[in-house]
Amino acid sequence: MRKFLVAAVIIAALVTLSNHTKKQQSTLPDLHGLTLSHAQSRARAEGFNRIESQDATSEDRAQLLGDNWKVCSQIPAPGSHSVTTLVSLTVVKSEERCPGN
Repeated sequence: MRKFLVAAVIIAALVTLSNHTKKQQSTLPDLHGLTLSHAQSRARAEGFNRIESQDATSEDRAQLLGDNWKVCSQIPAPGSHSVTTLVSLTVVKSEERCPGN
């Protein structure tokens, strides 16, 4: 009886783990053109918590106020990804044009 109980617990744990793993995928929205603050909020709302940003110019400026920056590009592209994926946003100040535009 004890072996049966142990086996049942292991099977239940594996099923739970399998279901949890499936929930680790989420859809990353298109963040292009949003303010940095809004883009970070949208990504977090979908379950992505590993988010970084960098200046799209060669000046390497710090993005202290997210509402003053806009997203030029993102990696990975919009779509289904693991929520543990690092979301990398390239930004410029709101009044600036994105490089290449």
